[in-house]
Amino acid sequence: MTYQYIVIFLIPLILALGLTPLVIRFAKLVGAIDYPNERKVHKNPIPRLGGITIYLSFVISLYILSYIETINIYITTKTVFMLIVSATVVLLLGMWDDIRELKPGKKFLGQCIAATIVYIAGFRISTVTSFSGDMMYLGILDYPITLLWIVGITNAFNLIDGLDGLAAGVAIIAGMTIFSISIVKDDIMSAILVLTFVGGIVGFMRYNFYNAKIFLGDSGSLLIGFTLAIFSILSKTKSSTAFSVIFPLLVLGLPIMDTMLSMLRRFIKSLKSDQSSSHGKYSIKSIFYPDKNHIHHQLMNFGFSQRKVVILLYIVSVIFGIGAFTITMVNTLVAVPILIGIALIIFIGITQLGYKEMAILRNGTFLPIFERPLVKNTSFQFLLDFFSIMFAFLASTYFATLSGGHNEFYRYSSFLNYVLISSVQIVILRTGGIYKFTLKQFALGDVIKIAKLVTISVFTSWFLFSIVYQSPFYFPITMYILDFYILSTLIIGGRLLFKILHYFAKANNHDGKINVLVYGLPHPNGVNILECFLQNGNSDYKPIGILDDDPYLEGKHVNGYKILGSHWNLHTILNNNVVHEILVFPNNVNSEVLERVIKIAFKNNIRVKRISTVVDDVVINKTKQRFFRSITQPEEKFIQK
Repeated sequence: MTYQYIVIFLIPLILALGLTPLVIRFAKLVGAIDYPNERKVHKNPIPRLGGITIYLSFVISLYILSYIETINIYITTKTVFMLIVSATVVLLLGMWDDIRELKPGKKFLGQCIAATIVYIAGFRISTVTSFSGDMMYLGILDYPITLLWIVGITNAFNLIDGLDGLAAGVAIIAGMTIFSISIVKDDIMSAILVLTFVGGIVGFMRYNFYNAKIFLGDSGSLLIGFTLAIFSILSKTKSSTAFSVIFPLLVLGLPIMDTMLSMLRRFIKSLKSDQSSSHGKYSIKSIFYPDKNHIHHQLMNFGFSQRKVVILLYIVSVIFGIGAFTITMVNTLVAVPILIGIALIIFIGITQLGYKEMAILRNGTFLPIFERPLVKNTSFQFLLDFFSIMFAFLASTYFATLSGGHNEFYRYSSFLNYVLISSVQIVILRTGGIYKFTLKQFALGDVIKIAKLVTISVFTSWFLFSIVYQSPFYFPITMYILDFYILSTLIIGGRLLFKILHYFAKANNHDGKINVLVYGLPHPNGVNILECFLQNGNSDYKPIGILDDDPYLEGKHVNGYKILGSHWNLHTILNNNVVHEILVFPNNVNSEVLERVIKIAFKNNIRVKRISTVVDDVVINKTKQRFFRSITQPEEKFIQK
């Protein structure tokens, strides 16, 4: 069927090449223009509505292919119809947003409606394959999980659409990966639909790659994300591999990674800004606010051109695609080291992106969150214990019935059993006084008390199950033993963890002092200048060390202040120490070196302040000494760019 695949690919490609100039004219006519602003990379107004090209080339191509008998026999009319209807809803939403800005709530509602249509049509995540090859059915959870997947991927492609050709190119790579796997699994219908869709995107790329003549816009990015999310579900449902749940995550790895990273960054940033806020709350909506710190933006900040960044991210997508294809084909534990390798690459890549929000996790300033009232609240502890009970029961039941197959597991893990065990155990923990002491007051005696309460709760659960099922051995005895060990480990371990984090939070608090790193002190009286500065109304500053470019001074102490190294070691020093600000004496620092220090500090979310001094030489007892006529207050010159 090689010839047919070539035809399937070329028809939408040729259509897209011919339709795109017409769409460009239409976009200009209706005012769908993307104007430059502080968040945009492009410098000139560019038409959008690129989704119209991709949509029309896809729909028209399917209509043409329906007249080719050798292809039409593989296409289900109902499936294609429901796919086009839902894609039309998403396209109209995107067009509305491209022409007139659409409120996020309405856009989200429209996406949910389109995803619901897809769910009704039968495109759903209803099963998960275990490592033993058995199918685990999600039941009523399949609708929210399917909705979350489709809406999440739809918006993920919208987020990465920040450079010419980036989202479209990533979509082509992801689509060809799904196509390849569909061919290998003999899923001809999925292969035809995906290849038709990809052909239209390839034709559109002629006008979208750097320098772009038209953008995807929301109409294009939302349509691409929505359709690829459906195709990934289609391909997954045909799979019996134990890694089928991981396959779509890898195929769409780049947009998923960028989305999760963006949400994590914004969440950390909102918590950090809350610490200095006069209000007691932060807005969860800030997680969804747009910014200019996506992966492609960070790479451009390193000096890469748009073209190089796009090509680099294409390579990353290809790596994800190869990984998805490989684990789908091997379907054995050989895939485990592949997944570990991909995870390591992702971790190393993220650490090298230089996100200043992530520096919060490294330098310890994120720890004070464990001093917040929410964490110390009894309701918070109650909620953690409740989830610990549910997880312990689920895990113990699974491991106790591992040799018996999934049918036995589902018999034991019924909704009634969840209600019984969670109600009984949480009541026993509460009446036993486990919440009378706070997390930070947790001690050895509390460990013994928790162990006793868990023992009582497990024994009571066994007694109730014996009454309900009229059999003392309805559950295997190993389930109760595992439940005791897992639950006690989670509750005790969780409290120990919070106690440790509380300790570190206190250790990093430094009584409200501002930890500063000092750079550019003049020789030989620099320490005297520093002492004079601290006594001159700057007692809140606490120097933790000095930067000095003299290699012979590294590691030595001068008047109690340690020389931590030169400015070349600044990145390592910031990772190993809690630093809030860097005080610079600019008269003794080269401008290029100062700029380098500023860039490193900026990436680590650390303020840089400069101090100017005026020094007079006077003679006392025939000895020339240096006195300080004035030291200016620190000027916060470089915080943000």
